[in-house]
Amino acid sequence: MTRRDFVCSAALPAAVPAPSDKSGDYSRIRGFNYQPSYHYNGCGIWLNFRTDLVDLELGRGKKYFPGINTVRLWLSVDAFAVNPKKAAQNFEAALRIANKHGLQVVATLFNNWHSLPDFGGLSLEMVRYWGDPKNNTIPLNLLAAYVEQIACAHGRDDRVLLWDLCNEPFNSGNDSEYAEWLGRIYRQCKEAGVKAPLGVSVPPSLKQLELVEPISDVLMIHPYGNQKFLEGALALGRKAGKPVIATECCWGHLDDARRAAIVENELTALKAADIGFLAHVLHHSLVADCHRQRYGAVSTAGYMAFIEDDGSLRRHHEVFNKFT
Repeated sequence: MTRRDFVCSAALPAAVPAPSDKSGDYSRIRGFNYQPSYHYNGCGIWLNFRTDLVDLELGRGKKYFPGINTVRLWLSVDAFAVNPKKAAQNFEAALRIANKHGLQVVATLFNNWHSLPDFGGLSLEMVRYWGDPKNNTIPLNLLAAYVEQIACAHGRDDRVLLWDLCNEPFNSGNDSEYAEWLGRIYRQCKEAGVKAPLGVSVPPSLKQLELVEPISDVLMIHPYGNQKFLEGALALGRKAGKPVIATECCWGHLDDARRAAIVENELTALKAADIGFLAHVLHHSLVADCHRQRYGAVSTAGYMAFIEDDGSLRRHHEVFNKFT
């Protein structure tokens, strides 16, 4: 694999209408995180990309939830390490499909949430080795090359609403080392002229949010019903002069009615706070927390999908439409 230079101003398809009617206002974001149903980790999803299923499943999302305008996609540096060309081509295919369904994309570059089966992503060992600018291994600085060939190559692509640099980066390892590395990624994107705002998604921890605020144009939070954290995030956003969005919300449950009640409670609080949101997760998937027990281990997060494995709407989950 060789390092490639990209021109970020290349001609790109016209964007769908933005979910915001004024610059910097993300309060009208309504959508979901989406994990395709056909694989359990990011490497498998992005190397064995199923255009037909992604099209079908995002189409189901618009059918059941016609008011949605945004989808959060979790990309895979693991897939890029195996086959950078295919990973880049499949991301482009995903952008085309989302655009077809009137959805802009929050593109998540890296991940440090880990479960069973593991989605894949970063460890501190990887960041120390592959993210070190002094590391002259071949390929040269793999993580920077990934950012260049994915984010910088789409630096002026209006189909990308926001870039999420990393999903929950401090779930394991040394916070300061991850923050330093994320700062380099942030500066790399800015210096390359990436137009869409950047941020870093964190769980309900004000300490973590404060750590990433300097490298977040938009504060990206996973409140999951934590009202004290939500209020603190709003206060930090006002102090920093930055908008706040929930890039994940709606904790799971195995019982359909109890889960729907969780959805209603969380979205009521977010709408009252005038915060846009991306519920977790649109469709049944083999990815952890996105399936019922017959597909494998289920954690305390329960079952988080809104659409079942057979394509039907999960019972009671039309409640989401009250908030679009």
